[in-house]
Amino acid sequence: MVDRPLRSLTEDELTVFAEDGVLCARQLMPTRWLDVVARAVERNIAEPTAIGELISMTDQGFLNDVFMWLADADYRSFVEESPISVIAGQILASLGSTSMRFFYDQTFVKEPGTQVPTPWHHDLTFWPMEGWQICSIWMPLDPVTDATSGLQYVRGSHRWPNRFKAITPDYSDFMLDPNLEDVPDIEAARDQFDLVSWDMSPGDVLIFHPLVLHGSGGNQSINVRRRALATRWIGDDVVFQDRPHTLPMPPGHELVDGQPFTGPHFPAFAVSR
Repeated sequence: MVDRPLRSLTEDELTVFAEDGVLCARQLMPTRWLDVVARAVERNIAEPTAIGELISMTDQGFLNDVFMWLADADYRSFVEESPISVIAGQILASLGSTSMRFFYDQTFVKEPGTQVPTPWHHDLTFWPMEGWQICSIWMPLDPVTDATSGLQYVRGSHRWPNRFKAITPDYSDFMLDPNLEDVPDIEAARDQFDLVSWDMSPGDVLIFHPLVLHGSGGNQSINVRRRALATRWIGDDVVFQDRPHTLPMPPGHELVDGQPFTGPHFPAFAVSR
């Protein structure tokens, strides 16, 4: 049984998402599900997955992990039973999709004082896929401000024709596709871009398209953590694209180049406005 969000997204919110590529939706997630994820994150910090050990910078207070739901019961229950799929279904239906699959989950923890930034990037070039009907939902477990590494976005950049190199917090060469453009130096010319960000409370979520440029600074707080869970969702027009310099898929994924995502690693969920 899938739980319901505290409220549905409004038509005005769906219009903002379509036009801006990002939406801050207030107070959608019930507290009990935040507690479930917080439990999972604490275990995740103590015992990251094998991929998490590779991509985190724990000596600098930064945890980054992926595909946790495949091994952790609390992450799995959040994906399968919480309101998160209902929220994603509304977004993908607004993009014209009649079906939806879960792609993966990703944890981000920036401890107080960590200087690790999230470089400006868009997500689609990290992933072995092509398509438009895709969204991410970023859910904080702690109060978020610019000072505690709140995400910032270039409003409307999902409509740009560009495809930029995938820049990770550790600037991994593995992800840098030489055939893609360099990301613009947004920090050097911030006044030339339409930048948006929000202070957030637990229960709020950020919903964004994978082509909208975004990034964040370090956590400047001395006592506030920034724990967040992102979930990624895909619709009808998304196909697997077997190419280098992208996030490795889990073993036994059954994906075939040029075909839709299928199989138990990418479960199907209902779509409804």
